[in-house]
Amino acid sequence: MNNTFNINRFGKLLKQQYQLAGKTLALALTSIFIGYTLILLIFTFNNAYIARMEWLPFFIILNSAIALPFAAYAFPAFRSKEKTFDFLLLPCSVTEKFTLNLIIRIIAPWIVLPVIFYISSHLATELALWYFPQSNIEGFRLWAIFSQIDHDDLFFAIVSILLTGLIHQSVLFTGATVFRKQPLIKTLLILGAVASIIIFYFYIIIGWVEIYKNGRMPWFAVFENNETTVYYLIGVEIALLLTTLAYAFYRVKEKEIA
Repeated sequence: MNNTFNINRFGKLLKQQYQLAGKTLALALTSIFIGYTLILLIFTFNNAYIARMEWLPFFIILNSAIALPFAAYAFPAFRSKEKTFDFLLLPCSVTEKFTLNLIIRIIAPWIVLPVIFYISSHLATELALWYFPQSNIEGFRLWAIFSQIDHDDLFFAIVSILLTGLIHQSVLFTGATVFRKQPLIKTLLILGAVASIIIFYFYIIIGWVEIYKNGRMPWFAVFENNETTVYYLIGVEIALLLTTLAYAFYRVKEKEIA
């Protein structure tokens, strides 16, 4: 038997987790749908004209507000010693347990939440048009929004958006493997401290050292705005994403060995 990843064993693990949390999941999804619908109803009922692009901020903010904290509480069994012990005793490999949390906490939200948003937005649109027939509301269409971007930039825009979201999720996901209590808050505090150090660094080299004086350029301003630079930045983002997830896997593996 494959001790790293077995699809049948993984299926049984998925079924077991669904049996344990299926009702909670259904309740959570119903609550999200109601919350989305109420917020979007307020938006549509207070605007006689809504262009398609105006849906985008709601799409990003609402989905991110749920997806990011959700990733920060991956591996819920790690929140207590007793549940951690039970989780480690599950007859599955570390890879299978890690993959399950990766799918549920990072990938699934960006499949389920856009669908809920799509349904809620169209329900809110139809109700607003029924109540205010004179309104001019363009329905939400994510691909129609992307189609307004120049064709040459569309690929880079989609990849950049996906990688940005995944990196944020992966960092919070990793924080859940490091901190037992309040992983979201503690991870955000660490990120805030790191961001402060980076900002202070740039403040020193730009402000105090006068790096731009006499035509000098700092290392971060050398790159030109061309396709090669974009590919380089995408490569850096992918490396950062894989490194973060690799560290999270190491943390889970470490708990099982310990």
